[in-house]
Amino acid sequence: MYWTEWNGSSIRRANLDGSGIEDVVTGLYAPSGIALDVAAGKMYWAEAQGKIRRANLDGSGAEDLVTGLFDPRSIALDVAQWKMYWTEYGPYFDGRKIARANLDGSGVEDLVTDLDGPYGIALDVGAGMMYWTDDGGCSYCEGRIQRANLDGSGVQNLLTMFVWDPRGIALDVASGKMYWVDERLFWIVRATMYGTGMEQLLTLEPPQGPKPYGIALDVDAGMMYWTDAQYSNGKIQRANLDGSGVEDLVTGLAIPRGIALDLGPPPPVGGTVELRDDPTVQRDQPASGSSLPLPASVAIGLLVMGASGLYVVRMRRG
Repeated sequence: MYWTEWNGSSIRRANLDGSGIEDVVTGLYAPSGIALDVAAGKMYWAEAQGKIRRANLDGSGAEDLVTGLFDPRSIALDVAQWKMYWTEYGPYFDGRKIARANLDGSGVEDLVTDLDGPYGIALDVGAGMMYWTDDGGCSYCEGRIQRANLDGSGVQNLLTMFVWDPRGIALDVASGKMYWVDERLFWIVRATMYGTGMEQLLTLEPPQGPKPYGIALDVDAGMMYWTDAQYSNGKIQRANLDGSGVEDLVTGLAIPRGIALDLGPPPPVGGTVELRDDPTVQRDQPASGSSLPLPASVAIGLLVMGASGLYVVRMRRG
């Protein structure tokens, strides 16, 4: 698993049980959201000084992709279409939006503008939808969970009640569920991807002022992982998807925010083509405007990545 440390100015990683902690990239400026392209061996992250950056998974080859942004918070990848999506939390009436670009940083386009306070973002690429959290833009405002088509059209409010300071969001597409964390209520919550059937899974203990921020799912293992962005003793924690069996994995961190899981690359589902910006990497990727040919019955593994992490969803056609 990989995470950002906002006050530690770094990206770090460890095994899924919290052992083997390593510094991967240091000397950063308030890194926040992180997403992985495991098949290409790349990680992408947002920095508060207005950048989207990437590097190899071992931290080498760091590069700026997009600059001049207003405080980007979270990032999600659609590797099949060679796109990255992010949220920006800029000045109130100028710059609070969702944008996207190609994975090399070219072709930047605004998708949803005039938002109040966008934070976490996650993609359901199969359905062509993006989901995000919005904290309402002020300390006394109620937040919301929203979604839209990947081109930014068709914005919908999914939840507008009992949502205060939502941060990271992650999707279990196979089960039709979305999970998010609420920093003000100390909650980890889930609901259907239509916004119904809201369940409070966990209320984190508040004596030290927990600040749940990022969340990632390992659907196959039935586990969720999240960051507790405390100033004095930040944590990486995990539990079962129903909220039981909470464990501290890593403690003593400096405001951990984004989290992403390296669960391995998805199985191949079609023809192999070259990754456009790295000819040494092979990846399953449809040509522009086309779809992958699939046999009548096939098992598909999708790698779904969000600001809060990366997880595997398995589906079957036929």
